[in-house]
Order: sequence, then C-alpha cells, then structure tokens
Amino acid sequence: MASETGERRSRRDLLIGLGTVVAVGAGWQLWGNRPRGFDFVAIDGLPGWRRLAFEGVSSPTGGLGDAAFLGLDGNAEEVAPLPAAALCDTLFRMRPPGAVPVAAFSDFFCPFCRVLTARLADRAASPASGIAVTWHELPLLGPVSETAARAALAADRQGAYAGFQARLLSTGFRPSAAFLADMAVDLGIDPDRLLAEMEAPAVTERLSASRAASLTLGVWGTPAVVVGRTLVMGEIGEAALDRLIAMEAAAGPLPC
Repeated sequence: MASETGERRSRRDLLIGLGTVVAVGAGWQLWGNRPRGFDFVAIDGLPGWRRLAFEGVSSPTGGLGDAAFLGLDGNAEEVAPLPAAALCDTLFRMRPPGAVPVAAFSDFFCPFCRVLTARLADRAASPASGIAVTWHELPLLGPVSETAARAALAADRQGAYAGFQARLLSTGFRPSAAFLADMAVDLGIDPDRLLAEMEAPAVTERLSASRAASLTLGVWGTPAVVVGRTLVMGEIGEAALDRLIAMEAAAGPLPC
C-alpha cells in the first residue's frame, strides 16, 4: 500500500513538474512575442539610416551580454568601410520594384542566425510578403565558419545557394571537403567546381563586400538584418519583424 502511495505521489510530482516546465516555456514565449514599441536611433555618418534599439540588444555600445547576439572573434579580415553612397548597392543586390529590400548578415555556426534566417527565408519564399532578401555571409566564428560561408557562395555560382543554405542550417556539420562534395552531389551541382570555386576571387570579393557593408553600418556580430533603412542587431521576433517590414514599406524611398 505504501509503495502504491509512493508511486502515485511520484507520478503526481512528475506531472506537476512537467506542467511547470510547460507553463514557464509558454510564459517565455508570450514574453518574447509581447507587443513592444520601436525606438529608432540615427546611425552616425549615414544620413537617413537608423538602427533599432531593441531593449539593448541592438545597441553597439550595449556590450555583449545578450545570448542572442554573437560577436567578432578578433580574427576578422581587415577591410575598409564603404562610402555611404555605395552602401545600398552592396547591401541590396535584390531590389525588385515595390518590394522592401532586406539584407541579412549571418554565420552558419551562430545558433540564433538559424532562427532568423528561417524566418526571413519563409517570408522571402512568399510573394505576398513584399520583401526581397539579399544574404550576406559574415563568418565571424572562426575558420570553420568561413569554410561554410565560402561553400555557400560557391554553390550560389551554380544557382544552388538556397538549397545549400537550407542544408547547412538544418544539420550539425563540420564542412570537410568530402562533406561538401557529397552535399553538392545531393543538390545536383558539380562537386569539383564547388570545391575549386570556394577560393575563387569572386567569392573572396563577396565576403569582403559583406564585411565592408557591416563595418559601414556598425554591425559587430551576428545575426543582423537591415530592413529597408533600419538595422536590427540581434534576434527579432516574428511579430516585430512583420511590423518593421510594414513600416518600411510605408516609409518611401531609401536614402540612397
């Protein structure tokens, strides 16, 4: 009898514990998606451009205390910022008429980049979203990040960027030559060409251009996204992202 009572108590305690975990998780979800106002701050030296001060996450002077933002590793390539007049063309390679241009800076080994990339990719896949996304590789987390970035850009030269990006983001990996060659075969592109073009000057130039654009804007980690004229550094929730897209759609021409 005592044993049965103990088992019932254990089951009850387990259910209470599980219920607490679910409640806490739901509470954090509601907290993360609660309505929040936008506080815009002008970007020094770039008239018409602004950043979103999002509870400290996006502030370049706010420190690295937020786990949703991974910063520079100190080994980044030395490049010069862009002239302000060249920023738009570098940021937004995709600028169809009527769409809000979006530039996304990410690192394949940044966990929060995966979340934001998925949100943007889902929206970009739907014409009704009204956005056009330009993807920027910003491999700040070491040599393995740069290898993955170069592979994605080499795949783009064969028209397979989206497939490569989705595959790299959906699995844990170490991008060895064999791994990347097998992925290329799976995606129907030439593996030998992929591996060769990872070191092509055009790929290096794309990485340098993205790095220069990030320096011009004051991006110091990933993820970061530019929606129209507004820079957001760090993670941004679904509802806030959609509100910002709608605001930029109504804001008129970009300052360039």
